[in-house]
Amino acid sequence: MAVCIRLKRLGRTNRTHWRICATDKRAARDGRSIEELGSYDAQKRNEDKVRVHRDRVIYWLKVGAKPSETVAQLLGHLGIDAKGNEMAPKPWTKRKGPPPPAAARIAAEKAKAAGETKPQGQQASQ
Repeated sequence: MAVCIRLKRLGRTNRTHWRICATDKRAARDGRSIEELGSYDAQKRNEDKVRVHRDRVIYWLKVGAKPSETVAQLLGHLGIDAKGNEMAPKPWTKRKGPPPPAAARIAAEKAKAAGETKPQGQQASQ
């Protein structure tokens, strides 16, 4: 049986939290799990977002369970790599400013607006 470590959705509309579970790869996202390993709540502070039973997570990774991409990132913040080895924890980063395409568009609009404005008191010569 192929085992993966992934998230199971819980909570209500607009207030979700997730359980980190060891599940059969073929099971549904919110289906039956083999073992519940922890939880993830994105709306909490950085240090409180992820809670796991560290020894059980490492056990499942050592016996061959594959973490999903999201779970691998969350475990990275706790200092566990995808093979169950200890590593330096990755810092929680927060996006600063709008995403790059919007930032480029806003900068272009500002440059265009700055180029069109003329100092008052000067008129175009005729």
